[in-house]
Amino acid sequence: MPYVHENREQLVHTSDYLDIMVNAEDKMLRSNWQGWLDTTKGHTGCLKIVETVKAYRITKILNDNSKVTGHSGDTKWMNRVWIPSLLEAGVEYFAWVYSYEFFTQLEIDNTVDNSTGITMRTFLLPEDARQWLQVF
Repeated sequence: MPYVHENREQLVHTSDYLDIMVNAEDKMLRSNWQGWLDTTKGHTGCLKIVETVKAYRITKILNDNSKVTGHSGDTKWMNRVWIPSLLEAGVEYFAWVYSYEFFTQLEIDNTVDNSTGITMRTFLLPEDARQWLQVF
């Protein structure tokens, strides 16, 4: 039976490169990234996600990169700082939607392959990622 999404999300942060929505009932955060992400935007956005995870006691993240046109790539920082911070804050499941930009896909794969502690999976479509997260 297909899952019908009922939008219970609240927009808690918006900028020119990142929108963060929270569904407090489902303990799920959805981050929508867009455009070119340099290191400053990437780090700032990631830390804003950690802050939001802590504030709302989030356990599931849908990290949508489908509108990202490229980024400077900082998988070492993500694996050393961001992913452990999310794990420490209580995140258990992380669905990552690919960008259509090939090199960004490689960076996502590299980050997921080198992450531990959080169940992570990649997707081509946001709705597939959402359905996967609804299982938990």
